[in-house]
Parts: sequence; structure tokens; C-alpha cells
Amino acid sequence: PPFQYDPAKSFFEILVPTGDTTKYMFLLNTLIGAGYNVLITGETGVGKSVVTKDFLTNAPEHIVSACVNFSGKTTTKNLQDAFEGNLQAKGKTLLGPPGGKKMIFFIDDVNMPQLDRYGSQPPCELLRQCIDAGGFYDTKKLVFKQIKDTRFVCACAPPGGGRNAVTPRLFRHFNMIWVPDLSENSMRTIFSSILKGFLELNEQSGLSIFADPVIKASVDIYQKAINDFLPTPSKCHYTFNLRDLSKVVQGMLQVNLVNLESKESLVELWIHETYRVFRDRLVDQTDRDKFSKMSHEKLEQYLDMEW
Repeated sequence: PPFQYDPAKSFFEILVPTGDTTKYMFLLNTLIGAGYNVLITGETGVGKSVVTKDFLTNAPEHIVSACVNFSGKTTTKNLQDAFEGNLQAKGKTLLGPPGGKKMIFFIDDVNMPQLDRYGSQPPCELLRQCIDAGGFYDTKKLVFKQIKDTRFVCACAPPGGGRNAVTPRLFRHFNMIWVPDLSENSMRTIFSSILKGFLELNEQSGLSIFADPVIKASVDIYQKAINDFLPTPSKCHYTFNLRDLSKVVQGMLQVNLVNLESKESLVELWIHETYRVFRDRLVDQTDRDKFSKMSHEKLEQYLDMEW
């Protein structure tokens, strides 16, 4: 489907339709429609949450949804409150969605909860019990509450950096979809569409024609940063992912359009954001000089401008 830029939307809610997003939407629709739970996983910043939330926002009328974000501090009580707050009491010990509808719980960062003394993650165990036994125990009234017409979609990145490995006892209930890193073509399509849509809000400036070269240069710098600045023990924070590239574009969208008067002001803004996101993370002068040289080359190559 065609993309329409909406200035009222938060940057993190913008979804540019590509062949990939359409594919994941189809898979989600098919699996959920057939009554299966789905696990969407992939590296940080590939758009797992955005695709899923967009799917749930535009889901058929008979589907209602709720979103739960897991973190290191999530407890079983938080998850139980989410169940009881979003499902209606159908009887003394039965919870479910409104009549004639199906409930989809989207659980983001499902592998974030900390391990307890015995090496398990209590919120994940409660989630497993809900799928396995069809409900959970109410610890106050000491009764078993059943949940009906409810399915789960979970999203997470691979273990590491605060994320833990989740027990196979939970993940055996899910169909896993792995979202690979975006291709260079997809990256250019997505960010060009967003930047062009933003610049077109001020038609007098005529700057939207520079959206493509700015994004091409950004994608090249991002890919070169990944290949040239590798993490070592003394530079362990040299880990760049797609979120860094999107921060460059997000930073550019913060500008007041009235202040973008010429190609020069647009390029200065872009250079500033690229330096803040990438160059400020580099720890020694050699790396910073290398990055500066790279930026100068891209500026000449794509934007026909000298530093």
C-alpha cells in the first residue's frame, strides 16, 4: 500500500509499507486467524514492535488487543493485573473478551524479566501456565481463573544485554517468525519516504528532492560504521544497529520547518545529527578523523557539496 506521512504520529509509530512488512502482516493474520500464538524475533531495531502494533491497530473488528511491555522489573502481579484489567469477568472464575470477539495480548520484550533464585522468570512462567492450563490461580481467593478466546503475540530480541534465554516450555507454544535485518533497499525506501513526507509539509522550500541523497549517504555511513568500528575490549560500546540510523532521521524531524531555508541548512542539520549519533560515540582521535573523512566523501559523492 502507498505511504502517507502523518505529522501527528509519533516517530516510533510510523510504518512505511514495504514488501517485508506486508509479508509479516500476512503471516500474523493467517496464524492468529487460525488460532495460533506467534513469537516475532530479530535483532534490535528491525521493526518487530511497529509491525505488530500496526497489525493490531488495523485488525478485523472481531479482534480486540492489549499491549504489555515486559522489563527487568516486571512481576507476575503486573501480568495478572494486565489480564484482569483487559478481560471481562464472564463468571465467578471465567475471564474473556467482550462477546463474540477474540483477545490478542501483545507482549513486548518477553525475555526481559530477571531470573529468580531458581533460574526461572516468574512472569514467563505465569504466561506459560495461562497457555498450558488455560488460566491462572488467583492468589487472594485461592481459586483457578480460566481465560477463554485469548491468544498471545510475543516479541523479543536474542538473549544478551539484559535479555535472558526463555525456557522452551514457554516457546514451544509459539510459531516463531524471525525478522532479518533490513536490506539496504528497504532502509532507503523507509527513511526516504519519512524524510520526504516531512519536507513536503513545507512545499515552498522545495527541499524534498534532497531526501533521497541524504538518506543514501546516511545508509552508507551506517553500514561503513558497522564494518569499520568494531567492538573491542576497550571499545565495547561500538555496537551500531538500525536504531542509530533511525535516530539520525528522528533528530532531523525535530526541526522547525521554517528554519530550513536552503540545501545548506538541510545538510548542516544532517551532518549535525550524524555526528551526534555516530561520531560522539568514538573514543579516540584516530577513529574520529576516520569518521570525518568518511562523512566528507559521502557529502561530495551524494550531495555535490564540499566540506
